[in-house]
Amino acid sequence: MASAHGTGLVLTGRIPRPIVGALREHGFTGPILCDANRYSGRRRTAAQTGVRESWTAEQHDLGLVALTDSGYLAAHDWRGLRRILSDAARQPGPVIAMLPLAARWFEHSVTELVAELDCFGVPVAVAVEHARDPFGVRYLIRGYLELLTASVPVLLLRSNISAVGALTHGTHAAAIGTTSHLRHVPPQLGRATAGLPALAAFVPPLLGHHPLDALDRLTPYWHCDCHECAGRALTDLANAPRPEVSAFRHSLSAQLTLWSTLHAAPCPATAWDEHCRRALSVHHRLAATVPGWYPPTNLHGWTTVGTAGTPPTSTRPTNTPPWHEAPGPEPRSSAQR
Repeated sequence: MASAHGTGLVLTGRIPRPIVGALREHGFTGPILCDANRYSGRRRTAAQTGVRESWTAEQHDLGLVALTDSGYLAAHDWRGLRRILSDAARQPGPVIAMLPLAARWFEHSVTELVAELDCFGVPVAVAVEHARDPFGVRYLIRGYLELLTASVPVLLLRSNISAVGALTHGTHAAAIGTTSHLRHVPPQLGRATAGLPALAAFVPPLLGHHPLDALDRLTPYWHCDCHECAGRALTDLANAPRPEVSAFRHSLSAQLTLWSTLHAAPCPATAWDEHCRRALSVHHRLAATVPGWYPPTNLHGWTTVGTAGTPPTSTRPTNTPPWHEAPGPEPRSSAQR
């Protein structure tokens, strides 16, 4: 499905070779990025550690554009930022500098951050640390859109449906996490999630992922026209022979269908704003009938920013559909998130 839509994949893990090999053997020809994920978890690496040439070389050996295995960039860690960018600039072959940023970088430091990116001239991939959803914070959305004024390509990783909004505003490429753990970077000392995350599916009218076991009370009459569902009710996903596979394929198809609709619009950023407003209206109706229901903060954030924050250099978004970020194999000694 990803190949048919011309989209790419992000593999999160420290042993990429087996998965990359399997994908290529099965005919996937799209772009692949390998995220070493050294920046998250209780033993995360600091940015000033730099990046490893061996990790970059392995990705080049696999025929990929290399993503640096950068450590975490705490707020105002300018030395760490320059270490990552300078190390990336010295690497041979095509390289993207991974920037795992604390949310506070987007509050008062964006202008200086853009200047550093322009100075080093290296494409960057951004992931943002936040306990819940970084794009639910309005100053962060405004700061991110200002970041897009940099002269280098900017990619967004570890996101939710806000990746699509970022694409409509000129982001070079963006990835939606296939699990809740991969849709943001949790704080180092954040509370650990008990057990496995609930199996969830993307619900287009709500512009968000929701647990399959909750769809019957939230969406009893909603049908989906994506390739996987073919007009069936969303509640049918829970009754599929392999609900985890059906939920994934539905979510992927529905998100790519949404992007196709937005990209075909005369002004994709305006179309995205309209989609967010319609989804908020549905959320407000649910809040009136479902106890404890609250509209998601990211939709509020995007509608507040609207199209006013669109960088002047990004009047038309990239043709790249949203990528999808999936976990890869980890060594036994590494902590699974």
